[in-house]
Amino acid sequence: MEIRRFKQIACTVIFSILLLLGRIIINKSELIQLSFKVQFVIAIFFLVYGFALALWEIKNDLTLFWGAESSPFHLGVNNSSLMIAISVFFFAINLVYGLCAFGIEIALYAFISIFEWK
Repeated sequence: MEIRRFKQIACTVIFSILLLLGRIIINKSELIQLSFKVQFVIAIFFLVYGFALALWEIKNDLTLFWGAESSPFHLGVNNSSLMIAISVFFFAINLVYGLCAFGIEIALYAFISIFEWK
């Protein structure tokens, strides 16, 4: 793996941990009142979008953070790490689900980063 991909994996881990901790605090205060199914659909959307972005970043050899002009949807400074971390946030309905999603998504992200997708 290249150094750039290690940075992406580290960035994914940091974003995921921060959002997971934020979600634990939110769960205790019961601020989010969305149903389980709605949160699950949102989490799946961000998961698929995050992995699609990861493959696109690897294929186009993009830097860790890239600008809106190179984004397929012009969403500003963006990367797949943030999208996957947002997915972990919505999967974390409770701590166990959040930790499972965190572990699985980081492992998958590291796995797809090993290969050259050109």
